[in-house]
Amino acid sequence: MEERKYPVERKFEVKTYEVDFAGVVSNQVYLRWSEDMRTAVLDQFIDIRDLIEQGKVPVLAHTEIDYKWPARLKDEVTAIMWVEELNGPKWALRGEFMIDDRICAKVFHYGVWVDTNTFRPTDPPEVLPRI
Repeated sequence: MEERKYPVERKFEVKTYEVDFAGVVSNQVYLRWSEDMRTAVLDQFIDIRDLIEQGKVPVLAHTEIDYKWPARLKDEVTAIMWVEELNGPKWALRGEFMIDDRICAKVFHYGVWVDTNTFRPTDPPEVLPRI
């Protein structure tokens, strides 16, 4: 098993507005949950409002989601996300969404730190670790 650096964990209960016509969690919900998890990972180090004020923000460039098992209405889904890479302007996160010990989805996010004045890649703030 890979080392999970700076992991965060959160539980989500599947709501009525999150299921599709087949009665399972819509794929777009995993994107929203992933955004919540990416923010939670970042919150371990710095408030995103401070990043915006500093003019250095993490921009998502690529997302992969592998759907493994359907989550259904009222299921409690445990999400875990961790840092895979944080080196120079590049960053990458991985995560899993599970019901009990069964993986519902695996996610991978890749992005870059961007200077909001130039919209060019930049190094992240010093408060973040280098991995």
